[in-house]
Amino acid sequence: MVGQWAVVTGGSKGIGNGIAMRLAAAGANVVLVARGQEALDDAVHAARDAIGGTQQVVGMAADVADRGSIDVLFERLRSTLPALNIFVANAGSGRVTPFLELTPHEWDEIVALNLTGTVYACQQAARMMRDRPTDNAAILVVSSIRATAARPGRLVYAATKAAVNQAVRVAANELAPYRIRVNALSPGITETPLTAANPEAFAEALESVPFGRAARPADLGEAAYFLCSPEAGFITGVNLVVDGGESLA
Repeated sequence: MVGQWAVVTGGSKGIGNGIAMRLAAAGANVVLVARGQEALDDAVHAARDAIGGTQQVVGMAADVADRGSIDVLFERLRSTLPALNIFVANAGSGRVTPFLELTPHEWDEIVALNLTGTVYACQQAARMMRDRPTDNAAILVVSSIRATAARPGRLVYAATKAAVNQAVRVAANELAPYRIRVNALSPGITETPLTAANPEAFAEALESVPFGRAARPADLGEAAYFLCSPEAGFITGVNLVVDGGESLA
């Protein structure tokens, strides 16, 4: 993976940052993408300090919920990167809202980020990979085990994650002739700023994890590294669950 270029959306915090740090530790040049410029700058500086290598770590601000912002992002990527080897679509969000209290605004906001923006960004990444072929071309979408569960209050989140799972399968089929691999990674409950903001839901989910703890961003980083690496060069269209057995309960 040394010298390859990876782009990670939602890369300033949580799972995205864990994935970005693992790819950088493997020698990849990494572009961190996030909406908040301050958090993005902090993450870039921290990554540079941590790896201390010769590869590049770059920050690019963009809002994955906005198609126009995605277009601008990929204009920058095409003009800056010699090639795109790895694209990790991690940016996403969700809340615990009872179905009868779900508002059109919340529905539209989460669908725009988790589904519409995610698929559109993956499409742009695939076009860039097609136009600039490399020996290793991998797209990874961070999904969730909630896509197949039916927990109260997670309707819109679960629906968007189920939709991206199927998008991954169809895209993997269509992009295989270009040797572009497309896979999904489905975490269970994970220690992130998003889950920390809802301690009651975090504690509830933790009770059903056979391993007795939540996942850490580094756990997802290791799984993402494998799926994006040349060692997984014949793996496409899969959904790798990393949840400590939570989905078995």
